[in-house]
Amino acid sequence: MSINSDYRELAVRIKCIDFEGSGCMFQPFTTEYSYVITARHCLEGTDETPQSFEKSDIEIFSHIRGTNLTVIDYYFHSRHDLAVIKVEYIDGIPGTLITMPKDNEDVGLYGFPNLLNGEDTGQLGHFLECKTYFNYPDENLIEFRPIPNVSNLINSVNNTLRGFSGSGIYFKSNNNLFLMGIFSQLKECDGAYNALLGYDISSVNEILLDNELPLLIPAELLDFQSYIETAFESNEGYIQSVLKRNSKPILDLVPNDIVKFHNEKLYVPYNSFIEEELLNRKLWEGWASLLTYYYMETSTLPNKDNLKLIRKSVEYDHNIKMYFTSNKKVSTCIMDLFVKNYEDLELNDVIVINTKNSNPGTKSYNREKTKRIVRQIDRAEKEKLVEEGIDIDDPEKLTDVEFIHIDLFQDIFSIYDEINNISELEEKLKESIKEVFNNVP
Repeated sequence: MSINSDYRELAVRIKCIDFEGSGCMFQPFTTEYSYVITARHCLEGTDETPQSFEKSDIEIFSHIRGTNLTVIDYYFHSRHDLAVIKVEYIDGIPGTLITMPKDNEDVGLYGFPNLLNGEDTGQLGHFLECKTYFNYPDENLIEFRPIPNVSNLINSVNNTLRGFSGSGIYFKSNNNLFLMGIFSQLKECDGAYNALLGYDISSVNEILLDNELPLLIPAELLDFQSYIETAFESNEGYIQSVLKRNSKPILDLVPNDIVKFHNEKLYVPYNSFIEEELLNRKLWEGWASLLTYYYMETSTLPNKDNLKLIRKSVEYDHNIKMYFTSNKKVSTCIMDLFVKNYEDLELNDVIVINTKNSNPGTKSYNREKTKRIVRQIDRAEKEKLVEEGIDIDDPEKLTDVEFIHIDLFQDIFSIYDEINNISELEEKLKESIKEVFNNVP
C-alpha cells in the first residue's frame, strides 16, 4: 500500500447529533482499544450553538473499511478545541510518527467536507495540500494555508472547509507520515486570507496524560520482539538460534527508551534523516543486534534511564555508540563525523556503524586506519575546524576513536556455522564479540 493511501486509511467521518466533522485514527501501544482524534466542537458544538450529547450519540465511520467504530469513551482538552475518542480496537491502523511543527513545511489533510455529500463522492473524502506559515508554541497553535485557493464564486472558504474540522495535519517524509496536529478552525470566521489554525500534537498528549492513557507513540517503537525475529536471520546453522536466545533480556527495553534517552540523536551525530527513519526496521535490527552482543559479552544491560553502553577492556573503558547513516562507506562516515560532529566524539569511543542501504566491503577502522582516513579530509573542511579551535591534524585531537560496522560480527560468526554443540558455539560467539571490541581490525 502506498503512503498516500494511508491518508484515507487514517481518516474517519464523525457525526454527533447536529454536528459533523472529520477525525484521524491512531494506534497506541495496546490491543485493547484505538484512538480517534478530532476537534472538540465536532461533538459539543460551537459557542453560538452548543449541544448536549451522550456517548451513544457519537457516530464514527471509516469509509475505507466500511464500518462504524464503537465508542468506548471520550476526553476533552481542558482549554483547547481538541478531543480524543477511545474506540474498540481496530486492527491494521497504519503506523504513524508524531512531530512538532516547523515553519514553511508542506503538509496534508484528509477529511470529509460537507460539500462532498453526493452518493458517490461523500465516502471518498478529500485531500487538501497546505503549507505551514507560523507556529505559536505558547498557544500550541499552527497556522497554515491551503496551497490551492479553496474558495470560488459559489462557495466561501468557510463553506468549502466545513466538515474538515478534526482532520489530522500530516507531514510526509521518506515514506512515513508524521502527525503534526489537528485542524480546528479558520483563523478568521470569514476565511480571510485562507488562513487556518490547528493545535499541535503536544496538546493531544496533554489530554492523554491527564487521563492516564498511552501517549501518541507508534507501536513500532514500543517492542523489540519483531526486530529480534529478523535481526539475525542471515546467520547460518545454529548461530541464529543462539543469538535469538541471548536477545531475550533486551525485551525489558523498548526502542522508545533509546529515542528518549538520546533525545532523538540516535546517536552521534544527529542526522536530519533520523527523524524520518524512526520506523526503519534496519535501524532497530541494528540496535537489537548491538544490545544482544553487548549482553553476551558483559552479561548486563543498561537500564532505560541510562542507556550508555560502557565496557571495560584491558587498558581502558570506552563507550559504544550506534550511528545510523545513509552513507554507503564507513570511511565517508568517519570523515563526516570528524568534520560535522567532532565534539560528540569522546576518548576511546567505539562507534558501531549501521548503514541504511549497503554492506560495505571494509567494515572496521582501528585507530591507525582512522588516522589515515582523517588525513584525507578536504583542506577547506579542516580550515573550518581550525577556525573553531580544532586541529584534527594534531594526533592528540584524534581521540583514538575506532569504528565497526554492525555486520562485521556476522561475518566473523560465519566461521562457526558448522558447530553443532550449542554450548561450544555460544562460547565461540562470546569470544568473537570480545575480540572485535578489544582489538578492532
